[in-house]
Amino acid sequence: AAAPGGAGQRSAGFYDVDREVKIEGPVEDVRLETRFENTQPFFIVKLADKASGRVYTVEIAPAWFFDQDIHRGERLAVVGALSSRGDDSPIVMAREVRFRGETIRVRDRSGFPNWRGGAGRQIKRKRGPAF
Repeated sequence: AAAPGGAGQRSAGFYDVDREVKIEGPVEDVRLETRFENTQPFFIVKLADKASGRVYTVEIAPAWFFDQDIHRGERLAVVGALSSRGDDSPIVMAREVRFRGETIRVRDRSGFPNWRGGAGRQIKRKRGPAF
């Protein structure tokens, strides 16, 4: 069970490429949460999918790696793996996040985190059309 405010919550921990989904819609909430003991907090958003109306909890990346400023109401498109755990809302582990005409890859195509190796890692960006 998760502690109030997300402290101590855990994701499933492994990215499953066979469970990839694409969701797009407005951000309902933005927060930092500890996902694994003794690690930096993760950047987390609640995203309302415009196609299904479902609200997803999206684990993007450790806050030190994902240095973007996202606001409530902003539109995001996310490609990520649906986690096997998700109580009140399904959890998606992000691989790509698209917003403001830019695609940010936080994991490679196999789901391995681009932040492996620590704070010296650089975020992978690609410019593209805006929504």
